[in-house]
Amino acid sequence: MFLAPVRGMVAAADIVAFVLLVGGTFGVLERSGALEAGISALVGRLQRRAGVLIPVSMLAFAVGGAVFGMSEEVIPFVLLFVPLMRGLGYPRIIAAAVPLVGAGVGFAGAMLNPFTVGVAQAIAGLPPMSGWPYRTFVWVVCCVVGIVYVARMAAQLRTAPPEVGEDQVEKTSVTPAQALVLLAFAATIVFIGVGVVRWEWYVEEIAAAFVAMGILAALLLRLDSHATCEAMIHGANALLPAALVIGLARGIVLLAADMHVLDTTLHGAALAMEGLHPTVSVTGMFTFQLLFNILVPSGSGQAALTMPIMAPLSDLIGLNRQIAVLAFQLGDGFTNLITPTSAVLLGSLHAAGVGFDEWVRRMWKLQLWLFLAGVAVLWGALAIGYGG
Repeated sequence: MFLAPVRGMVAAADIVAFVLLVGGTFGVLERSGALEAGISALVGRLQRRAGVLIPVSMLAFAVGGAVFGMSEEVIPFVLLFVPLMRGLGYPRIIAAAVPLVGAGVGFAGAMLNPFTVGVAQAIAGLPPMSGWPYRTFVWVVCCVVGIVYVARMAAQLRTAPPEVGEDQVEKTSVTPAQALVLLAFAATIVFIGVGVVRWEWYVEEIAAAFVAMGILAALLLRLDSHATCEAMIHGANALLPAALVIGLARGIVLLAADMHVLDTTLHGAALAMEGLHPTVSVTGMFTFQLLFNILVPSGSGQAALTMPIMAPLSDLIGLNRQIAVLAFQLGDGFTNLITPTSAVLLGSLHAAGVGFDEWVRRMWKLQLWLFLAGVAVLWGALAIGYGG
């Protein structure tokens, strides 16, 4: 049991390294003043259009969640959104919610995500990415629920943004060197997006791209090696607690597996759903996946554990396997936004300076709405004979 934290740190080493290296890069950007100046300029332009920024940004993150399973990639965006949203009068929780909920609902309703839909369909013996038209409808439903919820919460929590006077504008004007740094940052984000979609990049490659960008920023700013290292250490140090929490969360999952909690839970759920009416069975399957995701927050890992049992079980209770896959992906995706074992969630919340208890207080109603939406689209799938 006492080895679990150590094993968790080892198992999550790639994400821990990713968080620390990205933090180091943001340390260089903070030292340069480029992000502060750029965001100040952006805030001035967006003051009257802040209400549009939230849904548009969330929709972009939802596309990332649907197409390439955007998850760990949201952490750098949380760091970016904190000063932007605070400058527009929104609290830190909105800065965390925009990328987290946006990518989360897109991930849950994904039509093309290879890490959840692709793996689950392969295990269930279904053609790759089959059934995508109805899942596109599901994605739209999930996006509407998530975006409306966050936008309404943002409107309720927004305070008057700080006044920006002429003297302040002069102080935060972007210098030529800072402009080049911001251009390099934007180019890196685009390059990472292309790499993820085209070359299937994961956290190692993304972290390397951020490190390269940090070094380039230091060169553009003419920082010496000592100043660059100091800035990177300062940035990484700010995210060190988040990295530790990520490792501990992974350790909890490993401990549950060692104690055979996963196997026992899975077997009991399968027995409970046998012989029930299809509407009850699919609701039970969905609910089980929601709860099981707390023990196994990895989408592909959960598919590997549950689909070998859920796919043949769906045959026995009269459900099409396509519906079983849909129940899995919705259950896996929704509770990613609230489970205490999610390394991405805990790391993002720490990066935003938001406590987990505050997050749960604000997000439990969203979980209720998403659950009702999930039941509705699953019953709709039964009604239209989805996958048949």
